[in-house]
Amino acid sequence: MDKMEWVTMQHLDLRQVARGVKLLQPHCGAFHHTQALLAAAVGRYIVEFDALTGCKLSAIDIGAPVVRMEYSPAGGHIVIAVLEDGTIRSCDFDTEHTFVLYSPEKRVERVNADTEVHIALTPLQPVVFFGFHRRMSVTAVGTVEGGRAPTKIKPDLKKPVVNLACHPRSPLLYVAYADGLVRAYNIQTFAVHYTLQIDNSIKLVGAGAFAFHPTLEWVFIGDRRGTLLAWDVSVQARPNMIGITHVGSNPIVAVAWHSLRQFLITLSKDGSLHVWRTHIIINSNRPPMRANFFEPAGIESIDIAKILSQNGGETIYPLPRIKDLLVHPKLNLSTVLFSNVATGDDSKGRSVSFSREARKQLFAVLQSARGSPGAVLKEKLLLLGSAGILADHHLQMQLQVQQAKGQNQLTISDIARKAFLHSHLLEEHGKSGPIPRLPLLTIADTRHPLRDIPVCQHLFPLQPFHLDLNFFNKEQRILHYPVRAFFMDGCNLTAYNLSTGEYNIYKKLSPTALGGNERYPKRMLYSEKQHLFLVVFELRDATNEVVIYRDLIDLQAVGEKVNTFTGRDGAFIGPTENQYAILDDDKSGITLHFMEVSAKDPTVGGTSEGRSNGELDPNSFSESSSGNDRAPLQFIFETEVERIFSTPLESTILYVRSGSHIGLAKLFASTYRISSDHGQYLSTKLEPGKSIKLKSNETVLQVQWQETRTGQVAGVLTTHRVMIVSANIEILACSSTSFDKGFPPIS
Repeated sequence: MDKMEWVTMQHLDLRQVARGVKLLQPHCGAFHHTQALLAAAVGRYIVEFDALTGCKLSAIDIGAPVVRMEYSPAGGHIVIAVLEDGTIRSCDFDTEHTFVLYSPEKRVERVNADTEVHIALTPLQPVVFFGFHRRMSVTAVGTVEGGRAPTKIKPDLKKPVVNLACHPRSPLLYVAYADGLVRAYNIQTFAVHYTLQIDNSIKLVGAGAFAFHPTLEWVFIGDRRGTLLAWDVSVQARPNMIGITHVGSNPIVAVAWHSLRQFLITLSKDGSLHVWRTHIIINSNRPPMRANFFEPAGIESIDIAKILSQNGGETIYPLPRIKDLLVHPKLNLSTVLFSNVATGDDSKGRSVSFSREARKQLFAVLQSARGSPGAVLKEKLLLLGSAGILADHHLQMQLQVQQAKGQNQLTISDIARKAFLHSHLLEEHGKSGPIPRLPLLTIADTRHPLRDIPVCQHLFPLQPFHLDLNFFNKEQRILHYPVRAFFMDGCNLTAYNLSTGEYNIYKKLSPTALGGNERYPKRMLYSEKQHLFLVVFELRDATNEVVIYRDLIDLQAVGEKVNTFTGRDGAFIGPTENQYAILDDDKSGITLHFMEVSAKDPTVGGTSEGRSNGELDPNSFSESSSGNDRAPLQFIFETEVERIFSTPLESTILYVRSGSHIGLAKLFASTYRISSDHGQYLSTKLEPGKSIKLKSNETVLQVQWQETRTGQVAGVLTTHRVMIVSANIEILACSSTSFDKGFPPIS
């Protein structure tokens, strides 16, 4: 699959939040549930940032340091925060107004940054549930001024409560107890709906974190004993545990579902971060294996020194430990909070004790891996990077040095010791102190750069709205927005209503191929004229697939059917999009398929004589009229082609040769010499005036066409520039502005 890595997009600056106070580092944070907003707590202040531009929007002095906070899921820019003095406040960034929701009766309930306080918010009611760690009760209080008065709720089980969570769509409150049992209560009546409990053969000590799947009824629980569990609660009368794995010996303190990458991310108390892919084998002959549900996602381990130094940052020594993880529910945005770093003379003493502890952990890893293969030891050493023990780039640097010297007699253990000593030598001369800037991270996909552009992530893999519309002003200056936009949510074709903001599953496509391999959506095209969907899927350890699905707009049209072809890309061709091409998986050629154009279509001239009523053959999606049947045509490129794009030009395809150029290819049968064995050949030569030469490492991301007075023009977006080109691939305009800092480097 794809090569992915953690990349720092930018650093949110918190140095000038409160003038006249000493330098502090953020200790708490929260992402907005739907918007690209991030709230960070530093000292007595809560600061709200635009997570896309990095701009500070507002800062409010809330009166005391924040221990725990969350955005209210009911909407608006309201943060519910638990403070060190034990009070709970709401902070409205729109009005810059704060309000005390709860004040403790006893001042002995004062908490600090290390105290565990559990809060849970539901979008169904303006109420927050909270409780102190290992207490026997839960308190509910309204989140708006004049709302519900504080009410103490005593659960039916007389056991210490160790965590709370609310279901994002159902009126359920999950209460986790110290013996590993989790119960779901109704948020209004507090009646028990169901209980999540496994057999006594597996020892649990209580949930440390919860996460929920955005569409499926899956609940993920990270236990304080280092066990990760997945429950299917779609049938409340019989919850089913569908996955379990042992992450490590340290408690799991954070669990988050990455909606765009379809990953589950866990953070342990020692700072080690793991990324998991959920894996379900659909086989009616045998039940699914719970132990195989979670499998490593294959993402490079997070490197603290690397993410702190990328894009204008600076590394702090000794390397801090990650203490919390925040992931945006909708976008490819995340951030990490670090443990407190000492300043001044205190940092020297703590650095010595930290180095002593780091040496012990490194020695323990090397001892446990004695006699194991080098790959096993490398994997264990990677986990030390997120804990601040041994940065991965230090280890890789030493490996490269030894390889260049040709000293193969050194073992991986020897190189790891040298890298450890080198990194701590840098600590003695490096910068120390708090980290006043918050790194904003993304999981970058080197094979699909467009996924990392935030504006495109909300509707991946559909084109963003502003490119689906007009990029030239028309005479009437009226833009017609589509009623709904389509995108792939996993393998579900989902419709998003632009006026109401509602999501509906339009069509459930199979998550597995015919051979049983899992499918991963790569991109999707929708022909509004033909009401046809073209979805490209990547398959693990198998050839890619292209799925064609007809939208049932006319109830009398062809019956619902999904067709699947082998291929790596697809495109619509022609002014009426009555043809579609599929790029072969080996990039060597394309197959051109024909569809019947309805005679009722006013954009198409001619009569309906000899034609059908616009229906497609239910077996092949080709024209159903026997007089116009045309078999698919096979075309062979002279050289490999990386991508193909749709064009409104008659029988013309736009192709991209990786590292070479963009060109047009005519798909007329009479234009090219024909080989009866291999089909029709298409030239892919770089011809002046008929193609655009690509720059070094330039990748074409999107192509959008629009009709103007002078004919068809296209907007071409690449990783290096934005171009407007004519129908003959002649550049009419090109961007020349230097790119903004950050990732991706697109202004």
